Amino acid sequence: MTSYAINVKFGHQALGAHDTYISYLPAAHSFEQGLFGAVMAFGMKCGYYGGDPLAMIKNDLPMLKPTIFPSVPRLYNRIYGKIKD
Repeated sequence: MTSYAINVKFGHQALGAHDTYISYLPAAHSFEQGLFGAVMAFGMKCGYYGGDPLAMIKNDLPMLKPTIFPSVPRLYNRIYGKIKD
């Protein structure tokens, strides 16, 4: 049987067990399902946010310390605005 290694790099380092992903989209969302599949394929850790997108900045991000945080520009802008405040 042939075994294939998946070697995807995020910056200069390959994705793996040292990475943490924060899950904040609904589980039924297709983008979330794809991201969770990547978490499983690369052996990364997955943390779930508490349910409030604005509290995520103060509570969940410092606790989980995600290394991977894929999102959409609208949410990035809201987070940036909250950090600036």
